[in-house]
Amino acid sequence: MVHHSFASGLCLSLGLISTFASGAPLEANEPDFNSGVDYVIVGAGPAGLTLAEELTRQSRARVVLLEAGASGDTNPSVQTPGIFFQATYQYNWPYFSAPDPNLGGIAPNLVQGRMVGGGTGVNAMLYSRGSASVFDEWARVSGNRGLAWNSIYEAFKATTHWTDEPSIHYKQPINTSAFGKGPLEISRQRELFPIDTPFVSTFADKFKLPEIDLVSGGGIGVSQAVESIIARNRIRSYAHNSFGYQAAGRSNYRLITNAWVAKINFRGAAADSVTYNDTTTGTMRTLRAKEIIIAAGALKAPQLLLLSGVGPADALRALGIPVVKDVAGVGQGLIDHHMAIMEFEAAPGEPSGWQYDYNATFRAQATAAYARDGSGWLGTQGGDPYVGARLPGSVSPSSAYLRNLPQDRAHVAWGYSNQAMLVDNNQGVPNVSTVSGYAALVQPESRGSVTLASADYRAAPIIRSNYWGTPAERAAIIWAYKQLRSVFQSRDMARLAPRELFPGANVTSDADLWSAIQKSSSSWHHPVGTTALGTVLDANWRVKGLKGLRVVGSSAAPQIPTCPIQAAVYALAYVAAADIKRADRI
Repeated sequence: MVHHSFASGLCLSLGLISTFASGAPLEANEPDFNSGVDYVIVGAGPAGLTLAEELTRQSRARVVLLEAGASGDTNPSVQTPGIFFQATYQYNWPYFSAPDPNLGGIAPNLVQGRMVGGGTGVNAMLYSRGSASVFDEWARVSGNRGLAWNSIYEAFKATTHWTDEPSIHYKQPINTSAFGKGPLEISRQRELFPIDTPFVSTFADKFKLPEIDLVSGGGIGVSQAVESIIARNRIRSYAHNSFGYQAAGRSNYRLITNAWVAKINFRGAAADSVTYNDTTTGTMRTLRAKEIIIAAGALKAPQLLLLSGVGPADALRALGIPVVKDVAGVGQGLIDHHMAIMEFEAAPGEPSGWQYDYNATFRAQATAAYARDGSGWLGTQGGDPYVGARLPGSVSPSSAYLRNLPQDRAHVAWGYSNQAMLVDNNQGVPNVSTVSGYAALVQPESRGSVTLASADYRAAPIIRSNYWGTPAERAAIIWAYKQLRSVFQSRDMARLAPRELFPGANVTSDADLWSAIQKSSSSWHHPVGTTALGTVLDANWRVKGLKGLRVVGSSAAPQIPTCPIQAAVYALAYVAAADIKRADRI
């Protein structure tokens, strides 16, 4: 797909960020960071920036935040919701799953955000919390009661605020008391897309599902989801321009971009410094700290621990890495939301990414409307509806895992996008205006892993995603795929998406549908669990058996939420910051 750059004259209301280069001269009242600091945080994603903002509220705590990527806060592809997919290509770690035998050797991409803001700067901006029982499970597994739903609910509130617009007239259940006065702004679409209402209503009728808001502890039902978008001008609200901007003016805070961390250094069993590559100059630098906090996501965090000698001892020795601590769980337990995709030709009046790319009139109208006041197709990401449901008893009856998931958790989920999602899968989908539907497993039983390919920090890790790894999961996704097709074939949906492009209406047998699922499988880019609380980490986020080293963020989550994960990562980091301040008495 060809992507056009957004209008150069677009005026965005952006704040300022103070980014300090390593070795920059000190302000008169600025602490000396070069002699060592209290906290070095690795990774400026939602966890890292939430930690930095919270910790630097204590003026005596000197905090340095290291980010391998750059700032994208003035880039329209980051700020403009409707073209967020362009940022995904520019600001990422270009990771792929290892060729997966469950997919016939296909290796789906698993790109992760590489920028100030991390994944929140390139994601689809859906804000949802999902099922309450997940967080009670986090608390039980970790021993940290602050992660239980009744407690972490306050962290969800403290990290967000709600803004609605009086011009919005469609009805939507929203519990506005579920938001507080935090930095991240949450809003909803100004206008619904034509497919939105029939998509959720058809699923609701088919499975007798209630309409829910996805922020109040429910996970089963249909929802017109809400978004991390600033209502006033319809630009992305993300970790950088919310938490990052608040921390930026504090003299005890320093953000260093283009700082690719290569290794955590230890003195005995205590972490005492970080070595990173200043990629602007190619210079290796070392920064000492009383505490290192890794907040680098579920793929980078285990990789960095392994490179630093923390992980399964035999695997480290095989690569010539000196063992600091034998921790078998590092890199294990990878959980992700996997999906299978169908593609449909859109009716002429249905807005789509194809229309923006190839229809000059549509693009000019969308550009003008957004430049005027943030309206129109560019002011929202391309498909908010979410559906979560339990499997019927006739599907996967042999799976005790799926059968025993708490009753507030869905087994499968569905959604759609007005983008062509199979562009990179080479499935021969014709170049026409396209909408994509997808079916996903909400909490798969299968687990994957992240291991090292090399002792060189610049080499990508080996990611074994383990798609559809059990017979029960395969049965579940085939069933969900069939339901997706039946919804698109319903009268109201067929008017808006009249022709199935992939896999094609002639693909009907379970064997052929399974082949189509294998070919169209993709990640929802929600990896978690690779340095989990309860296995790798203790209840206060420390790597067990080591001093001066904590891990916070998606890699610490012992179970995946029942929905997109950005809300959970912000809240998790907020809880962690409170725990750290209390334990360290700052």
